[in-house]
Amino acid sequence: MRTSCRRLVVSIAWAWAFAASAPPAFAAHPLLTEDTGTQGAGNFELELGLAQANGSGMKALEFGPQLSYGALNNLDLITRPTWLYVRGVGNDGATQGLGDTGLDFKWRFPAPGPLTYGVRAGVDLPTGDDDKGLGNGKASPHAILIATYVGAPWLLAANIDYVYDPLIGDRRNLWGASAAAVYSANSVWRFSAELGTAANPVASGTPWLTVARFGAMATVVRGIDLDAGYQVRLTRAAPAHVILAGATLHW
Repeated sequence: MRTSCRRLVVSIAWAWAFAASAPPAFAAHPLLTEDTGTQGAGNFELELGLAQANGSGMKALEFGPQLSYGALNNLDLITRPTWLYVRGVGNDGATQGLGDTGLDFKWRFPAPGPLTYGVRAGVDLPTGDDDKGLGNGKASPHAILIATYVGAPWLLAANIDYVYDPLIGDRRNLWGASAAAVYSANSVWRFSAELGTAANPVASGTPWLTVARFGAMATVVRGIDLDAGYQVRLTRAAPAHVILAGATLHW
């Protein structure tokens, strides 16, 4: 059970590995795709993201609060602990607890005009109990190359991702990519559609995990956004579906 839970968590983590935080004018939870938006010097953002995934007779729930701080106008420092619940086939084999914790930075390269580039990189620290299948047991570095185009009412973003998977016996060097389009209908509502694909960390599995995700975001009051999203798989290696909900606070 330990191995199957761990591998499901790793697969689902790949489906969520592109999750981004950003100020209100940019893409936000529940998107897969990171954008180049930063908080601005001295500003904070707290993203409270909840995701439930189902696939292969198993269910996983992840709560991932992410705190971003604008160290500079174009540099964010980010921390993201996780809490996981994983249940196996039937009602047996449920496990829950603290998962791994991400420590990242995001840098936006200075550039005039609507097209900008950036990078987000860091490491997932092994704070989860790997004996329960809630973590890797070793540090896992990762990096995302980001391109974003903003032309009202549209935002377009694309990523190329890399993760080093420390699990022995699985693929260790994992690549992925995603692309998103966000439409701002008005000052309150934004809608998103995107595609994401990533190498399967399980060597015996389908080579790529490919998904489509759709989302809606609403600014309920200044500094508070609510969101919901739904993800479907395009290859059988990915979770059958993922339901997402979240709230984002800016100050």
